[in-house]
Amino acid sequence: MNQISTEKKKQIETIGLYFEKELDLTPLTARIFGLLVVSSSDGLSFDQITEVSCASKSSVSTSVNLLLQLKAVEYFTKPNDRKRYFRISHNHLYLMLIDELNEVNKGIDIINTIIDYNKEKKAEKYQQVRLIFREYLLNNQKNIQQTLDKISHIQNN
Repeated sequence: MNQISTEKKKQIETIGLYFEKELDLTPLTARIFGLLVVSSSDGLSFDQITEVSCASKSSVSTSVNLLLQLKAVEYFTKPNDRKRYFRISHNHLYLMLIDELNEVNKGIDIINTIIDYNKEKKAEKYQQVRLIFREYLLNNQKNIQQTLDKISHIQNN
């Protein structure tokens, strides 16, 4: 990654590794996302992203298009400039939390099914553990929903 400080390169790498695992992104896509996270809200042009990432235009295009599809980034134009600029989507954290809430809700449904099944079958050996796990999921659900509500309040004001 050319023309950026060593510290910024480390931040991009750390953020990229996180999103590579959490969002199941390719290494390049995750690093581009990391680059946009640490960049200003003025955004970066496609050429700047290509230059900094030291990747081919084709690879950068594929990665940027994926991030656009995921609604993790957005593009905009500047007056008197034909280039598209890319920046982190203003609501990417909100959307990530929505996805997380959906996964927690699925987990709650599954653990409830297991608990109900085991009540009928009188299989109580691990029932306490399942109840504790359900409590954990319900607490996560509540926490995520409260966070979403706070973000919505900020975005609506």
